Amino acid sequence: MTIRFEDPRAAMVGNVELSAVLRGRSFPIERLDDILSAGLPWVPTNSCISASNSIPPDNPFGPIGETKLVAIPETRMLLPSRDDRPTMALYLSEITHHDGAFWEVCARSQLRRALDELKTRHGLTMKIGFEQELYISGLENVHTPAYSLAGSRRVSGFAAEVQQILGTANTRVDQFAAEYGEHQFEISHPVRDALRGCDDVVLAREAIRDTARGHGAHATFAPKPDMAQAGSGIHIHFSLWDEDGPRTAHSGALTATSGAFAAGILKNIEAVMAFATPSPNSFQRISESSWVGVFACLGVRNREAAIRLCPRSPKADGSHPGASLEYRLCDGAANPYLALAAIVRAGMMGLDEALDPPVSADMDPAKMTPEARAERGYRRVPHELQPCLTAAAPIATAWFGETFWQAYDSVRRNEVNDAEKAGAHYPAQLARAI
Repeated sequence: MTIRFEDPRAAMVGNVELSAVLRGRSFPIERLDDILSAGLPWVPTNSCISASNSIPPDNPFGPIGETKLVAIPETRMLLPSRDDRPTMALYLSEITHHDGAFWEVCARSQLRRALDELKTRHGLTMKIGFEQELYISGLENVHTPAYSLAGSRRVSGFAAEVQQILGTANTRVDQFAAEYGEHQFEISHPVRDALRGCDDVVLAREAIRDTARGHGAHATFAPKPDMAQAGSGIHIHFSLWDEDGPRTAHSGALTATSGAFAAGILKNIEAVMAFATPSPNSFQRISESSWVGVFACLGVRNREAAIRLCPRSPKADGSHPGASLEYRLCDGAANPYLALAAIVRAGMMGLDEALDPPVSADMDPAKMTPEARAERGYRRVPHELQPCLTAAAPIATAWFGETFWQAYDSVRRNEVNDAEKAGAHYPAQLARAI
């Protein structure tokens, strides 16, 4: 299918809200300059709408109040003309108070604030690279072997269209390959500074969804859209830097800085999961010995650890500029800004407490005896969402603010209620939204 980029006739300013759905307002292109300057009014309760389009009855806003969407010009992406749909400009945004002040329920603003504190308090910056798994149904109903050339060829035309769209936002994906599940694929993103890296994740999701719709297909990043197929996760690769260079690894091992940061994540992993695996469907893919990382431990190149150290090749001085830590317990139900903000906050707790580096796991912890796991401090993460919300409650207000936690907790409990009402239909229902 040929796609065309013509002068856009409409634009949309959107924000990824607490249920990981991009919501916002669209308008004729003639209004763009004014809206880029002044923003768009936005209803606070909209940030609490669930993926199933229900509103938590106990959200902290109800019908009261007003905020505004403030577009971020450098995130502009063009969605192409297709049939009777004209070219449309999409802008990501932050949500602020009307005077431009920080509004704590905006996830992107929360990440920006966490990164600022990481720099101010600890002299560190973060680079990230996301890997996202997804399913595309209806594109071509022919199964191919996992990771095969045939699978990649099947999606190559589709992937080329996605790259064209992302090019209008000065970004790309570095991989678009067939994955393990039937009609499952994985994309990887270039290494970026943390805030722009999350923007890239959101833009890629929307580019892929729009392209799928243009082909009469459907793309979903839901954790487990089909109980008979492999689940889809998001792997967050991150590295720490200070003014002197990389601080993730040295001579093949964690530095004291990255060790304390990783230990803080592992110590608070249940709270982090409240933001990184935030749906009941998330826990339908979290199982042992399935490369998900269900034990709170770190391992060098170990995909069964919740955090994997990827040291890459060292330089002559022992530094590892290409090294990363990979946080594995995340999926497409998560707002990427919030998932990363929780990782940063938990990591800073580890730095504040000067925690010792974790004991590295050199095998699948599920294959160890309970006594051996206990001796090393490896614990199994929860089997459901509620213990994660319980763990997050005492510290989330310190991380993100009381109003934020009231809103977020109401959304997550409402999502649990939606899942209970939908029963076996819930995975498919979630897949339609994310």
